[in-house]
Amino acid sequence: MINKFCLLLYLFFAYNASAQSRIDGTYNTQTKTFETEDKTIRIKNFRDAFAPYEKNNKYGVIDTSGNIICEPKYEEVGPFLDEVARVMILDEWKPLYGFIDTKGKEIVPTKFEDADDFYYRSFRFSDLLVVGNANKYACYDKTGKLVLPMEYSNIGNYSNKLATVLRDGKWGYINKKGEITIPLMYDFAKDFAGNSAGVKKADKWGVIDTLGNEIIPIRYETDIIYTGGMGLTRLGGKYGFIDKTGKIILPFIYDGIGFFKEDLARVTLNGKQGYINVRGEIIIPCEFDWAGNFTNGLVSVKKGTLWGHINKHGNIITPFEYESTGDFYNGYSSVKKNGKFGKVDSTGRLIVPCDYDGIEGYYIEGFMIVSKKGDIGRKKGFINRLGKEVVPCVYDDAKSFSDGLAAVKKGIAWGFVNNEGKEVIPCIYNEVGKFINGKTNVRLKNESFELDKEGNILK
Repeated sequence: MINKFCLLLYLFFAYNASAQSRIDGTYNTQTKTFETEDKTIRIKNFRDAFAPYEKNNKYGVIDTSGNIICEPKYEEVGPFLDEVARVMILDEWKPLYGFIDTKGKEIVPTKFEDADDFYYRSFRFSDLLVVGNANKYACYDKTGKLVLPMEYSNIGNYSNKLATVLRDGKWGYINKKGEITIPLMYDFAKDFAGNSAGVKKADKWGVIDTLGNEIIPIRYETDIIYTGGMGLTRLGGKYGFIDKTGKIILPFIYDGIGFFKEDLARVTLNGKQGYINVRGEIIIPCEFDWAGNFTNGLVSVKKGTLWGHINKHGNIITPFEYESTGDFYNGYSSVKKNGKFGKVDSTGRLIVPCDYDGIEGYYIEGFMIVSKKGDIGRKKGFINRLGKEVVPCVYDDAKSFSDGLAAVKKGIAWGFVNNEGKEVIPCIYNEVGKFINGKTNVRLKNESFELDKEGNILK
């Protein structure tokens, strides 16, 4: 009697299990979706051969045949990566994370406050599964074995098969099995770039290889930042360059060294600035009180209280007679003299006289907005590429040229001028747009309409 009862009980559960082991439907290989007539089920898009599905506000997993890999019991199921997916439950509204495999087995229990999602796992380049509680982190392998205990403050991304780890304020490295291969002995450790990584110990920096050997002794006062084969760092309070073996390329005599721009870097020596090339050779002597970064072969520099421009050979292009000079853009640089602004070209020639209180932006359709102080505020107009004031500075506001016309404002009303400075559309409109393909939108009082370039209303 007992055996018969057990048999019936077994058949009952076997029938119900089989009834729930598959979702009827068809997998569409083109759209990577599963189509089912069961409206109580919502199936997400597939990644590889699996997709999360939702039923009764819980998530499980199916494959492309509709076989149920994991019953819907999670609040969230992420995509599979390397045959493992993150899952989440709610414990009194607190999310807890774990991992399942492609058979639906929970290989890492859902008891962690933090766990790498699909995207962060893809950045790590590792098979290890990182989880955390209370800002401490651990690692499991894909079989669910704990390989790194929950005692690390940081577990970094892998580079050259090694990842940084932090415990009790000290950094070291682990391999992809979670084994510590370089002891936790550094105050900071950087990711490997090739076969080397920068490390810090007792406020000194050096470089180690993947075995933990010191390639460059830990004696430098700043991190070693490489540009090409040159590493910028500081020793004895001065800056210089070393190569990737630690050999000194540029002696440690400089008060400051900037980054290379157009193959030249600014250096500061005894309060004066000049430039070196990528071999560490002095190209322009340190004789300037201030120097910028090269742009299109030219740079703004200062001697005493006056500014000018030099080229990459140190030749003076713009004479030192200005109160300020700017970087070149589209062949022009702003300059200031006697409190007024103008423009020089790339030969240092004054194209726009220093007559203006403001110069806005750059040339558009051959014209640039300029301004002069009036009795009430600044008045705006336009100059051409020869520096000629084509539109006088009589307008309260102006917009750049577009399709041959520019919007200008008198008082509170807008109109348009052409490239000869003629006001072709009177300043009567409350709002105007830019001309595009011969027409623009305007508003007059409560009415909006289109105008052509003669000011005619378009139907």
